[in-house]
Amino acid sequence: MKVVVVILLALLVIAGCGSKTKETLYEEGVKQLKAANPAGAVVYFKNALEKDANYYDARLQLAKAYADLGKNDQAEREYLKVLTQNPSHDAALLELARLYVIMGKGDDAYNTAQKYLARRPGDPEGLEVVGGAYAVRGKYQESLGFLERALAADPRRASTLVQLASVHLVLKHTDKAKSLLNQVVQLDTKNFKALFMLAGLEAGSGNMDRAGTLYQQVLQLDPSRLDAQYKLGLIEVERRRLESAESVADRMIREYPKRGEGYRLKGVVSYYRKAYGDAITQLQQSVKLAPSMDGYQFLGLSYYSKGELENALSQFRIILDKSPSSRQARLMTAQILLGQKHVEDAVSEIKKVLAADDSDAVAHNLLGNAYLQQGLFEDGMRELNRATTLDPKLVQAHLKKGAFYLSRGKGAEGETELASAVRAAPDALNGRLLLAAYHQRLGRTDKAISVLREGLNGGRRDALIYNALAGLQFGKGDQAAGMKSLTEAKRVDPLFPASYLNLSAQYATRADYGRAMAELTELHNKVPGNLRALLGLAALSELSGKDNDALSYYQKATRTGVPEAWVALAAYHQKKNNPGKALAVLDEAVQSDQRAVVPREAKGFLLLTLKDYKKVLQVADEMEPLDPDRGIALKIKAYTALKQGDHAVQQAQRLIARHPTSARGYLVLASVYQLTGDTASALAQAGRAAKVEPKNAEPLIMLGELHRARKEYPAAQGAFQDALKVQPDSAAAGFALASLIEGEGKKQEAVSRYRSIVEEHGSFVPALNNLAYLCAEGYGKKEEALRYAITAFRLEPGNAGVMDTLGYALYRNGHSGDAVKVLERAANLMPRDPTVRYHLGLAYHQAGNRVKSQQALQESLSLGEYPDRKAAQTLLAQLKK
Repeated sequence: MKVVVVILLALLVIAGCGSKTKETLYEEGVKQLKAANPAGAVVYFKNALEKDANYYDARLQLAKAYADLGKNDQAEREYLKVLTQNPSHDAALLELARLYVIMGKGDDAYNTAQKYLARRPGDPEGLEVVGGAYAVRGKYQESLGFLERALAADPRRASTLVQLASVHLVLKHTDKAKSLLNQVVQLDTKNFKALFMLAGLEAGSGNMDRAGTLYQQVLQLDPSRLDAQYKLGLIEVERRRLESAESVADRMIREYPKRGEGYRLKGVVSYYRKAYGDAITQLQQSVKLAPSMDGYQFLGLSYYSKGELENALSQFRIILDKSPSSRQARLMTAQILLGQKHVEDAVSEIKKVLAADDSDAVAHNLLGNAYLQQGLFEDGMRELNRATTLDPKLVQAHLKKGAFYLSRGKGAEGETELASAVRAAPDALNGRLLLAAYHQRLGRTDKAISVLREGLNGGRRDALIYNALAGLQFGKGDQAAGMKSLTEAKRVDPLFPASYLNLSAQYATRADYGRAMAELTELHNKVPGNLRALLGLAALSELSGKDNDALSYYQKATRTGVPEAWVALAAYHQKKNNPGKALAVLDEAVQSDQRAVVPREAKGFLLLTLKDYKKVLQVADEMEPLDPDRGIALKIKAYTALKQGDHAVQQAQRLIARHPTSARGYLVLASVYQLTGDTASALAQAGRAAKVEPKNAEPLIMLGELHRARKEYPAAQGAFQDALKVQPDSAAAGFALASLIEGEGKKQEAVSRYRSIVEEHGSFVPALNNLAYLCAEGYGKKEEALRYAITAFRLEPGNAGVMDTLGYALYRNGHSGDAVKVLERAANLMPRDPTVRYHLGLAYHQAGNRVKSQQALQESLSLGEYPDRKAAQTLLAQLKK
């Protein structure tokens, strides 16, 4: 019946319009707009225009009505028609510029607003819109400048104050934003936008009473604002007044049964009561009537709590499709993937969170657990240590109360509290691992071992503890105890992959490839789809010169569907000088998963090496909708290779616009300037990056590298030392300083520094590689050289520099046959590197092949100067005698 009534009313309005003048229709339309009925206003304005198509005042109001209805494209068309009829219509110009800001068309907004300002210089409305246009384009400093000029022209202009507060919020100037919003509320008590923004800020700061007062203020002005009622209900939930919150929800549903907010609040209350079935029912109704991030978030949490992991995952993926930057949705996605044993996928999700904010303690904690599940003890403990260093109060554990705390700056008290929590819940494995990590960080390895041993209970879960124990025992140099722990881990849980992987790694570092492959083969037989087993078997087969076996394992790995497997197979073909097959493999990977970014990116890099830059840009265009940052980064590489510096700079500026409070974009721009030879501009951008993120070591490392390139070594060393002051555990900063010291000839000091990095960051390949090489050169034990080199190769089997170091370490340890196989591959990948040819000549000589040794040494000497040139000449002369 209601539908019929609405149709009849509309017909009456239309019928009544026919006898009215265009002026009367226009006045009626304006009344409807003022009464917040833009749909009714549209009818009157369209009828006025039927009487006179050139009645541009009616067309202007029609555009405003469409804008109020959210029909932006129609509004844009009507504004443009007004300006076609009357190009000097300033009001239309201004409104069109505002519309472009809402639509996110920053360039159009800027150009249109500038036309308005050209006619009315200094006008506060025009200055405000230009400020908004700059904000849409991500140029926040410029936006602040124009908004402050607008405010100077009209200090009481509420819309300017709100826009200014929004920009300060993006820049994380919370106190400034709050101050501006308080000004707005004092000037305009009915400014809903300011009231909601201020209430949200107060709630985020824990000031619930103040937030509640502001939402009540909204409801006094407009009792029908369900968004304010919902927020008040959430405050009641936050205070655990669930009965009160439910009463609010019931009233909302009763008064507005076709709106989603009441059902959403009811679902939230049920979730907190752990009535997950009821919560799911209410939240499903909520998102059906009014889809919202809150609704999907709580629906996902309800499914998760009920154990319906796939349904939960679907909700969080909906959120990520709409808002890729949602931290909570991504972490919950990772948590679910860990629960489903999809550890690689979980790691990928967590790394996306850390790419946005590397100081996220919860993400580091979750990543630590993921690495431990993979058997990567050193990496796992490093991440757990990082989590507790970032926030000692946030030591998340799966205990009765959900969390326990390590007091900030109070080591003894924190340790006692943490130990008490572990004793109170001895089965809380995460807590036990965190306590062991805490002791390890303080150098108390025996105590860490003791904490782990106390957690052994004879169950399958002991496998993880035994693997953690083995990591500590190997770190102490107790090889026998470590191997025994890993053997015990296999006994208690024969299906726990980490035990086999860690045993294989130990055998491989001793060049005992037979046993290393036997462990991985056993794992492959028991868990056929284990990706790390397949890739490990492939790498070891390559190392042993069994190319057919290597290819077979790489192909089996692709059947897991994991993008990295396809990339590994493509890299294998590339190493075999078959880029066509490599590209075909990557194309097949993209076909199998249209949303996969990794194979597309690998294809882009391969095309870069083939100098097919047009296709690189096509790949980057395909990547951008899936991962804008990586797509832009690939474009920058292509434009830089094409020597189109202006285009590369534009792309880097897009990154800055996407992440205005991050150093990332400025560092990319610095790299672009560095590659184009403009070192002064590169230094300036690196300096800006340091100002944007003063607690980030990366900008200081970049400054150091730029000074190093200019041979300003004291300045470079100072920058690297500053980076370590900002981030003492930064592997990149430590490596930069160590490599600078190595370049000065201080080899032993460099070895010491590389060792420290490897002890703390066991998978940091550059330090592993350099340490292995120096040990092979005699600045350490040759056995150590082989262990470090194999570890680096296992992590990056396609890295030609790592292959060279491994081949040299094998030669130094007398494994000439293996050394020749590895160095032949390295020489193939780096045909213009004289040092690799020299190492290959040494290996041939040790293997007794004088002819090939002479040939390799002659080739090395023909490639130019290198540090070992004299040694190569001496050996060649001996061989010719």
